[in-house]
Amino acid sequence: MDTPQLEIQALTKIYDGKQVLDIPHLVINKGTIYGVIGPNGAGKTTLLSILAILVPPTSGNILFDGVDVTELDQHALRRQITLILQNPLLFTTTVEKNIAYGLRVRGIGKQERTARVKECLRFVGLEGFEKRKTIGLSGGELQRVAIARALALNPTVLLLDEPTANVDRASVDLVEQILRDLNNSLGITIIIASHDMNQVYRLSDEVVHLIDGRLTRAPAANLLRGRVVSQNGDLFLFDTGKLRVAVLPVKPEATHVSIPPEDIIVSHNPIATSARNSFAGKISQVSDEGESVRLVVDVGEKLQVTITKRSFAEMELNVASPVYVTFKSSSVEVF
Repeated sequence: MDTPQLEIQALTKIYDGKQVLDIPHLVINKGTIYGVIGPNGAGKTTLLSILAILVPPTSGNILFDGVDVTELDQHALRRQITLILQNPLLFTTTVEKNIAYGLRVRGIGKQERTARVKECLRFVGLEGFEKRKTIGLSGGELQRVAIARALALNPTVLLLDEPTANVDRASVDLVEQILRDLNNSLGITIIIASHDMNQVYRLSDEVVHLIDGRLTRAPAANLLRGRVVSQNGDLFLFDTGKLRVAVLPVKPEATHVSIPPEDIIVSHNPIATSARNSFAGKISQVSDEGESVRLVVDVGEKLQVTITKRSFAEMELNVASPVYVTFKSSSVEVF
């Protein structure tokens, strides 16, 4: 079995007395695209900064090719692991000088620098941009320049924090294709942190879910923040401030619940069932998902629901249709 390219062991990170990461074990295999998904404050950026060897963990170990990173040359390691931030920090000079900077400080000659800059710009679809100033470039162009600058150093691991948060739709498609090409053509391991679940699942071979700094085992669909407020017999109630959801016994410090869209039943009227959760609402959005239909039902909180096209047609549902949503307490995942 191949040695993982990156491996986390018993990692924690504490800021101002608050634990923001608690990851017992995480393996990143070479040549794979990973997605790290979670809400704001989940710890995604902190995790990327630690993996980029820019921020030390409070405790635990990070291994690179099976060797603890504390035993490796940190400067050499940072050339192999590159982090691109949501808002790339570029010099207010030409595109060429931005991309060539890392090569110049490493003593690479001018002729080789020039050739490398052209090669990297061609890879990201910005041929001829050498003399353009970074001021005035679009958000998508800035992100592609940042990728070219990282690529110039021949990294083996590329970390990206919300890479398309500030770009237009056309640029999103371009950036995503560039990342696929980096992985397919050059074998670069890519780790993308995002709150955009659709993008993460489009791009990634494997997906890591973070909630309050902890790994979770399933996609966090219908993710609701709140707190456990009371116990009712063999159930607990989780209060989001807009909705009270019955859940199975949980730790009192739980902060989130997630409800799989396919586990939610939609009906015109309340149904006789053992399910403990049933709420009245209205459909606010309808999306064709190919073999199914995805609804967004506003019951105080907006819940995504997946139903078959046949059910959708037979029930004659549409935007603004009043409905009930019903789901079992055992379907609710609590974090």
